[in-house]
Amino acid sequence: MSDDRVRRALRDTAIPEPPGAAERGRRIVAAAFAERRSGDRDGCSEPRGAMTPTTSEGRGRRPVPRLALGLSLAALLAVLLLSPAGAAVRDWVDEALTASTPKPEPTLAKVPGGGKLLVQTGEGPVVVRPDGSKRLLGGYEAASWSPHGLFVAAVEKRKLSALEPDGTVRWSITAAQRVAVPRWSPSGERIAYRSGFDLRVIAGDGSEDRLLAGSTAAGTSPDARISPAYVPPAWSPTGENALAYVTGAGRLRILDSETGAVLAGAPALRRITWMDWADRGRKILEAAPATIRLRAVLPAGHPSRPALGKARRLHLPPRATVNDAALAPQTPLVAASITHWRKHGTYSEVIVFEPGHGTRTLLSVPGSLGQVEWSPDGKRLLIAWPGADQWLFLPLGRGRGRAIADISRAIAPSGRPTSFPELEGWCCPSP
Repeated sequence: MSDDRVRRALRDTAIPEPPGAAERGRRIVAAAFAERRSGDRDGCSEPRGAMTPTTSEGRGRRPVPRLALGLSLAALLAVLLLSPAGAAVRDWVDEALTASTPKPEPTLAKVPGGGKLLVQTGEGPVVVRPDGSKRLLGGYEAASWSPHGLFVAAVEKRKLSALEPDGTVRWSITAAQRVAVPRWSPSGERIAYRSGFDLRVIAGDGSEDRLLAGSTAAGTSPDARISPAYVPPAWSPTGENALAYVTGAGRLRILDSETGAVLAGAPALRRITWMDWADRGRKILEAAPATIRLRAVLPAGHPSRPALGKARRLHLPPRATVNDAALAPQTPLVAASITHWRKHGTYSEVIVFEPGHGTRTLLSVPGSLGQVEWSPDGKRLLIAWPGADQWLFLPLGRGRGRAIADISRAIAPSGRPTSFPELEGWCCPSP
């Protein structure tokens, strides 16, 4: 065969590629572009502390000409297709997109699966109704649902208020110190909250406000590296009285909310950011930036006198960062949003832990994911993707997922977002 015929044969032969590679590549570019646009909108297109080189006249470096950029992209594509190093990158791209994302929709016409969302925006908490309509509750800093969505506990500096979902104020109190992380008891008859480093409890009608644990008794520990005032307390799902919280000294405690007596205690997870009861009150889940673990809650002779057992870590990929974790409302499933930091790029996953059945990956995307929130029936997840300015609604089993584009603008009451919306809860589980 002549050299010309060999060249023609090579030119006409298609380079093999895995199914869907073009579409996956398109999504990587789109997500990266969206994340860059988001960074530009926030004024964060350069890393903190980075400096832009300037000329002698003080002007910034001129942008790369389009022709040079095109040649660079062509060279990069050649490396991806032909070189051994490119094969490694292609393997990573395929790994990072094991689950595809749905095509973004322009607006949130309705909440998939039903229920009401509570979302914190730069203007205050917003209730998103099942039909997608929104209601701004006021200029509050944070909020949380009551058990059946009849009320919302909202905080603003030293004020704690109980609101109806339309924003009507039922009652308000003013605490001695700044209020944070209010949480309703399962019956809705009590609210636990922080006032500074103090842990307090108040009746659901705004009466009987009292101290449960003071900052002096709890102490503070620089080795703990936590902010206990912002780790939400958690009510036991099995009874009204048991309340778990984290002390300033870095200990996990269970209190009797009636008497303030300490029922059980153990060292909390280092750098803990979040914790809650799991498995119908038989375990407590703790989450930190690099670790998720379950600790057994054991009865000690009487149901009202529990003991904290041994903690077991849930398996995470090496060097992964935990962005958020959430417990399913009716099953022992745990969902976590994690980010992998690698030399050839950053990508994130949503993984689901099922005790006794291992771990599975629900989603993989380039860039960084944010919060995860279970639907009230535990059949789907709402996943925040700040870099792409999207919310993803993904079913746990079979079914079509949904993605909502430009979610910051869609949720902002004024239509002029100042920050990415923060999920505060998806209401409400069945009684």
